[in-house]
Amino acid sequence: MGTTHLERPKILIVEDEQIIAADLERNLIQLGYDVVGVAARAKDAIRLTGDTRPDLVLMDIQLKGQADGIVAAAEIRRNWSTPIVFLTANVSEFVLDKAKAVDPLGYITKPFSRTELNAVMAVALHQHRTARELFAENDWLTTLLASLSDGVIATGVDAAVRFMNPVAERLTGWTLAQALGRQIEEVYPLLTPEGRPLELSQLRRALATKQAVAREQFLLVNRSGRRVFVEDGAAPITNANGSVRGAATIFLDITERLIAEQERERLLAEFARSNQELARFSYAVSHDLQAPIRTIRSLTEHLARHRPAGWDAEEQKLLTMVIQAAGGMQHLIESLLKYAQAGQGQIHAESVPLGTVIDTVELTLATLIAETHTRIVRGSLPIVHADQTQLEQLIQNLVSNAIQYRRPDESPVIEISGTRIEGGWELRVADNGQGIPPHACEQIFEPLKRLHGTEVPGSGLGLALCRAIVQRHGGRIRAESAGTGRGATFLIFLPDVSTPGMESSKP
Repeated sequence: MGTTHLERPKILIVEDEQIIAADLERNLIQLGYDVVGVAARAKDAIRLTGDTRPDLVLMDIQLKGQADGIVAAAEIRRNWSTPIVFLTANVSEFVLDKAKAVDPLGYITKPFSRTELNAVMAVALHQHRTARELFAENDWLTTLLASLSDGVIATGVDAAVRFMNPVAERLTGWTLAQALGRQIEEVYPLLTPEGRPLELSQLRRALATKQAVAREQFLLVNRSGRRVFVEDGAAPITNANGSVRGAATIFLDITERLIAEQERERLLAEFARSNQELARFSYAVSHDLQAPIRTIRSLTEHLARHRPAGWDAEEQKLLTMVIQAAGGMQHLIESLLKYAQAGQGQIHAESVPLGTVIDTVELTLATLIAETHTRIVRGSLPIVHADQTQLEQLIQNLVSNAIQYRRPDESPVIEISGTRIEGGWELRVADNGQGIPPHACEQIFEPLKRLHGTEVPGSGLGLALCRAIVQRHGGRIRAESAGTGRGATFLIFLPDVSTPGMESSKP
């Protein structure tokens, strides 16, 4: 057989005629087999099988004693699944029918030739090895399918169930034993997500088209009546020749996911409603507070101009503090009003030249720019798609913020430019001012967040307003700085497509 000693198959001979047993042992050794024992009785055959664990038992059907070879073979198969080849001089139909019960891998009829012996043994061992490999492969696949988190149901070409993994059993309420042979629609009844019957199940479509069917959402009403939302796909099962042998459907329970998504949508809607109410409330409060604060400031200034005779310096100082506080309050209320307005109404997006926006900002801030000797440097200035009024407010806030937080020993220089990037434009506003501590580059966009306390005038809403405007346009804004005293750069991304809440003015 061309095998080494270690690879030689181990054979146990069970034969009660010593001459035949010796002849078998000699022939098998010459053919390259390893004979691990010879037994004459059934009980000895069973004991030697347990002791030597042969690869095959060559078993005489007729043995002396109460138990014959068929009884011994049945015990050996039950305990160790060792393959059997029967030896027999009696080939009657009755004997063969009894022998079939233990599923032998072959028969050798006495008297036999060495060629016949070699052929039957080689075929039997090959069949056993192949069956063992197939069993191991099937066991591996079954274990794999059982470990999947998805449900799996496989059918034949008739759509009758042939396999279900544990997840499929749990979701459908059917065990594999109960479902075997039943039609897929009985075991796995699918409806549309709205509860309407399907014309054709995913698995039936895969069988009909002989192609895989993409995953879709369905409603499964299982055997106990429980409603389960599933995501289901199916594919045909083909053999090596491409012929369809059946189909498999793979499905996932998405009930909790859908519930979570619905809750998320509800919370988002509630959040949007709350934001709208808060914005309307802020707008109303800010608007209603302007009149009394203007009155307070106006009357206080009038009192300062026509103060009674005899006021001392301390009283004058207190009056000045009241005027300043009223002015700060008025500025804060105006900022709150702008912040509230930023979240109201539609965004009327249109093509806006960034250069025109800067012209308007320079005109609005002309006095401040002149007083502080600010220089605005223009880079490449594209045409962007945005609400012009809000874009002007955005740039004006960033410019005035750069002037406000300038370095005391250096005139402000503000560089403004824009470049086309994937999906829209990136606007860049950079200054040479006081800079921002790196850890605070995100905090500065929070409403009423002020890094410098009351040292520098301001409401703490300017950058929060900038973020609100950018977000209303579907964009994003961020700040970069190398640290205190090293300037800051604001980068704004504006998409070139309309977003929800934006009303395009494009033709």
